[in-house]
Amino acid sequence: MPSAISSNLAGILASYRVVSKPRAVGSLRESGMDSVTRNGSLRAGRPRSLIEVAWNCSCETYCVETCTHGRRSVTMVHLLDYISGQPPTHHRKKHYIFKETLGTGGFATVKQATSKDDGREVAIKIIEKDRIRDHAQQVYRQNTLMTLKHEHIIELIEWFESKNHYFLVFELAAGGELFDHLVESPNCRFSEAEAREVMYALVDGVKYLHERNIMHRDLKPENVLYRTPPGSHPEVGHDDCVISDFGLAAYVDPNGGRLYTIAGSAGYSAPEMYPPEGIENGQGRGNGYGLKADMWSLGVIAFCCLGGRFPYKKTEPVELAEEARTTELYFPRTWETVSEEAKDFIRKLLTVDETERMSAAEAIHHPWLRAARSRPPSPIAGARPRPPAAMMLGPMDAVPNEHNLGATLSRTETITDDAPLIEKRTTFTTEVDQRAIV
Repeated sequence: MPSAISSNLAGILASYRVVSKPRAVGSLRESGMDSVTRNGSLRAGRPRSLIEVAWNCSCETYCVETCTHGRRSVTMVHLLDYISGQPPTHHRKKHYIFKETLGTGGFATVKQATSKDDGREVAIKIIEKDRIRDHAQQVYRQNTLMTLKHEHIIELIEWFESKNHYFLVFELAAGGELFDHLVESPNCRFSEAEAREVMYALVDGVKYLHERNIMHRDLKPENVLYRTPPGSHPEVGHDDCVISDFGLAAYVDPNGGRLYTIAGSAGYSAPEMYPPEGIENGQGRGNGYGLKADMWSLGVIAFCCLGGRFPYKKTEPVELAEEARTTELYFPRTWETVSEEAKDFIRKLLTVDETERMSAAEAIHHPWLRAARSRPPSPIAGARPRPPAAMMLGPMDAVPNEHNLGATLSRTETITDDAPLIEKRTTFTTEVDQRAIV
């Protein structure tokens, strides 16, 4: 063995003899080690010190805060990881068989994979660490997404890391995007029953997020995925969908907290995000926005599902916000067959005054949505399956404040008076964060 490695091992083992005596788990916090995460990595992104290694469980689950096995020791695996700078959870990569690439982004790749443990098909987002500015924030957002367990929220099964990458293991939602199903439907419109099912699922998912003070900030048909491919089961309905892509999600302080960073996609952003006072350095000068900005986005989605087009003509965000503030919402003649309850639902979401806008808790009890729970599921109209590439292209930003939340993603659908949804993808950045996500 080379002398340098021998010297390192000798030093590590010598240190281990000093710290190997049992101490209370709480002493890690008392000694300034409180940045250790549950899965064994450091929020600061640096290799763990030996005292942190020593307090990991030999069962290789790398427990930090608690351990039900009653055994804590340094193994040769721990020592080799420490010398190489590899986080302990990098061994989890061996539990998956990586397959084809589903999508790529500015600093991430999404691959389909099969779990060796249970045979489950998953989608793994691989993020390059050298593209992450704040590793503490990245770990926080991943741990936050891990806590979200809801039938209409994309599931993050687990995450682990290597020396150079984060690996986020998501459920595989292989049924395609809501956008694709919508534009391939007759006249780019759903039936009212189909639209009701979609909106019930989305409101239910957003209600779950808002109860946890998490705002998605980029709700749109491209970020809604169906779990099951079209036609795979006769009883699959439009409500078998999940909200995905939490790349712009943010935590909103429940005590009247407001956000100011411009984020989201043109066409779906609430008017309060683009205030009349203007924008400076990617920040709105007005009173900011809160959780109800998500509800405006849901109103736009509902209008698109039932009408096949956007509710407003403008496509540039600032102009669109001004149009919404100065123009009364209009339902064209093609809406004659749509119920008044559906129109009332949309009006109460597309209310410019956010204090008068329905919350998710109120929307879930709207008479139009209540009918969705008493009807059998509607089969999804046939459409080409599409890989869930948009599921995870962008880091999750659910953090205690909105510092460093400047990256935005825009994939807008341009419409005219007599044209249905036409897909048009654009990308823009703000001065807060010049890395465009594509």
